[in-house]
Order: sequence, then structure tokens, then C-alpha cells
Amino acid sequence: MFVNKVNYKYGLLFTQLLLLLSVLVIAASWSDNGDWVRKAVDLSGGTEITFKFSGELPPGVEDKISGEYNARPRVFRSSEGGRISITGLQGLNATDVASFVERSGVTIDGEPSVSSIGPALGSSFWKQAQLSILFGFVLMGMSVYLIYRSPVPSLAIILSAASNMLETVAVMNLLGMEMSLGGIAALLMMIGYSVDTNVVLTTRLLKREFGMEDFDKTMKNSMATGLTMSATSIAALLAIIFFSPASVLTQIASVLIIGLVFDVPNTWLQNSAILRWHLHA
Repeated sequence: MFVNKVNYKYGLLFTQLLLLLSVLVIAASWSDNGDWVRKAVDLSGGTEITFKFSGELPPGVEDKISGEYNARPRVFRSSEGGRISITGLQGLNATDVASFVERSGVTIDGEPSVSSIGPALGSSFWKQAQLSILFGFVLMGMSVYLIYRSPVPSLAIILSAASNMLETVAVMNLLGMEMSLGGIAALLMMIGYSVDTNVVLTTRLLKREFGMEDFDKTMKNSMATGLTMSATSIAALLAIIFFSPASVLTQIASVLIIGLVFDVPNTWLQNSAILRWHLHA
């Protein structure tokens, strides 16, 4: 097993470098955009128009739309076909946009769907969403401490959950993904996913005092359970991305997959290293 072959301190250093890079990416986003993440229309205000289309999009059509309306077109594909979503300022006219998109060579199926949110309402949603993440995280930390009644294991779990969230947000910024209400829901769900694998590890290791051989054996068994949990969750989320026509579900699944990928090193390198130090210092 790799924890026997590689000094556990290197794993801890690797996860801390990941966390540091993520904080730098988020800080850069704040410097460029005035916020820690790019916000979708439901959190910033504006108009979003979504069209269903058949066939392939002509080359360069996204650049044409962006140049014409100063709007951000996004393309989604599922088993039910393709959709193109255009987000712009308040007052974007669906009929005019549909005509322009069709003249650009896109075959539109049916009527477009339009959602419009005022800037004040979007700002209110954003403040409430951030508070919900903060309260969810605080309540999680309190629950973990009440369970273990020990600062080191509790802080290790809290650090892992915080690392998962920050690193996920950093990847979203790098990929140009927008944070919507669905993304906020995914971050709240990620708190639970992060705690699951860490609780499996921490509970098994704290059952009794271990010799180093028993520690490694328990680590191996815990890892097998935890990685199986993560793999099955990722498989289910991939099915949502490939087969669900709902953009909200697609974003929730995408954000959760990113978080679950980061949860692997943050649990099995970072948290395990802290617990090893705590139990065998």
C-alpha cells in the first residue's frame, strides 16, 4: 500500500500545495471579477434565454452570438439533444436573439425558454446563498466536534471539507463555470460527502490505540470502503451529466464530481497524515 512506501508527510505537503494554489486562483478571480466566483444570472441578475437545437452547431456561432449581444453562450448536450443558453443583461429580447441564432445556421426546435431576474433580487439570492454555505459549514463543524470531543480529529475533518470546497471553486473558476443556485446546492451537498469518507477513516482509527502495523491495516480497509463510496457516487453523477436534459442537475453533478475527486487526496493523504501524527507522535 502506498502509505507504507511514501513518507506520509509528502502526502500532507502535496495537499497543502493544492490548497494554496486554490486560494491563489480564488484571489485572482476576486481581483478580476470583484467576487470569489463567476455568478450565473440567478445570482447576479439579468436575462437567460435557452434554445433547443438539432444537429451540429456551425463553427464560430458562439463567437458570433457573443459579439452581437455581448452575452455568454453556453452549450449543453444530453440524450434528448442539444441546448444553447445565452445570458445577458436585463431586457434581452428572445425573438430577436432567436432570429439571429437561426440566421447563424442553427436549427432551433420549439419555443425558447426565458428567465429574467432583477439585479437586486439576484444580489439578495447571492447573499443568502453565501450565508447558507457558512451556516452549513459551521453546523457541520459543531456536529463533528460533538461526536469526537477531540480537537485534532475534528479539525482534520473540517480542514478536509474546507479544502474540498475551496479547490472545487478554484477549478470552476479555471474552467469558466458559473455559480448558480444549483452550484450552491452542490457545495452544500459536498459538505456531507466530504464528511462521509472522513468519518469512515476517523472512526475506525480512533476505536483503540494502534501499533503502526494495525494503523496501516486499518487504513487499507478504510480506504477500500471510502474509495468504493466515492467511485459509486461519481458513476451515478456521470449518468446525470450524460443523460439528464436539466442544466441544473448537470451543474450539480459536475460540481460534485470535482469535489469528490479532490476528496480522495484530502481524506487519504491529508487527514490520514494528521491522524497518524496524532495517534503516533
